[in-house]
Amino acid sequence: MAVTGGAGFIGANLVARLVREGAEVRVADNLERGNVEYLRDVASRIDFRKLDLRETADAGHALEGMDTVIHLAAKVSGIGVYMEHPGSILLNNLLIDQHVIAAALRHHVPHFFYASSSHVYPEHLQQSVDAPALKEEDAYPALPGLTYGWAKLMGEVALMGLAKEESGMHVSIARICGAYGFFQQIDLPTGSLIPVLCHRAVRWPQLKPFRLRGTGKEKRAYCFVEDVVAAIMRCVEQGDHQSLLGPVNVSTEEAVSVHEIAEAVVRVSGKDIPIEYDPSVATPLWSQTVNCAKAHRELGWKPAVALEEGIRRTYGYVEKLLKAAPAGL
Repeated sequence: MAVTGGAGFIGANLVARLVREGAEVRVADNLERGNVEYLRDVASRIDFRKLDLRETADAGHALEGMDTVIHLAAKVSGIGVYMEHPGSILLNNLLIDQHVIAAALRHHVPHFFYASSSHVYPEHLQQSVDAPALKEEDAYPALPGLTYGWAKLMGEVALMGLAKEESGMHVSIARICGAYGFFQQIDLPTGSLIPVLCHRAVRWPQLKPFRLRGTGKEKRAYCFVEDVVAAIMRCVEQGDHQSLLGPVNVSTEEAVSVHEIAEAVVRVSGKDIPIEYDPSVATPLWSQTVNCAKAHRELGWKPAVALEEGIRRTYGYVEKLLKAAPAGL
């Protein structure tokens, strides 16, 4: 099977599990955000190809001869980058998806797993901390707040259409919400909330202040990468038996405030860190939580790693990474 974006955050964790379970894996990644070091422990047991999936030929090289593609590759970043570069985010992701889907059809790949995102949901349904958890059908009428979400929605629409056209391709789709854990970017400007907070806490008090954008009251759902990988595996296993599985939400159903997340990071650090907020820097969503009943029912999947345990593991990973990094990171 092929894993696009397999040297990235979710991809590297997934590839490690696939190899442990005896799968033959081809990894396609342009290493823009991925890192071959993430695959060091399995490097001798995979077919790694440095490819840019925005190029038609490279997408073909990634999928030729494959029976399954797990499509994780995308132009991803922190929320600030999504807001500042909407055009390039949209165009890059549309290109990647178009070329990978077309290559899968051209090479008659029978099973296509697509990693979608909770960013497909309309922004106006996420403007209150008391907003109900989003169900899969809430994606329509479509009005995502970020172009990243629009691109993911277009990928879903194309693949669901192909599944209905009896193209011979079995499609499974998971909308991943709040994944975090090992191999995730920790860079302060471009990283996601939990690894960035862990980074700041590890380097505190040298790195001050411990300040977050917004008010701290915003609600989020987070899912440790080990659980996300387990859900993807279920999608791949069960998707072989039907033309279309999903979309299904993949996350925890625990809605926690940004302040509670920051407090958990501080507890895990063992440091006395004052938490500050900058409400003048607004976040586009007051709530980003999803209802996962469909995944529980159709996949038999539920997350197993509690939030504080996941943060503890992530903090340990970030701490080890920073200790090994050159001075100045």
